[in-house]
Amino acid sequence: MARESLRGRWRYIAFRAESKTPPARNDLLGALLSAAKGTPMANSFRITVFEDGFGILKVPHILKDEAIRLLASVESVKGDKCKVITLKTSGTILTLKEKYKKQIRGADDRSE
Repeated sequence: MARESLRGRWRYIAFRAESKTPPARNDLLGALLSAAKGTPMANSFRITVFEDGFGILKVPHILKDEAIRLLASVESVKGDKCKVITLKTSGTILTLKEKYKKQIRGADDRSE
């Protein structure tokens, strides 16, 4: 098994995108990619979970603060007003999936 220092450390950021109707994953991703151009965040993140406005963003640990600023910078998605609120940051995705399993369909199936 590779040592953590060789494969990199990640942070997972739980967030909620608030708007009249929850944005589509690809639309939110497009807004984030657009906002990330020319910053250290460009090509450095991935939305690992996104359902009904709740999501988990995966980022390199050294870019955690930059990622939180990026999420907070989103003001609209596809022309609709949208505010992204960071809920919690963790070193493991499992911690966030367990904490927010009510927002993630199918999470109960994996915990049995």
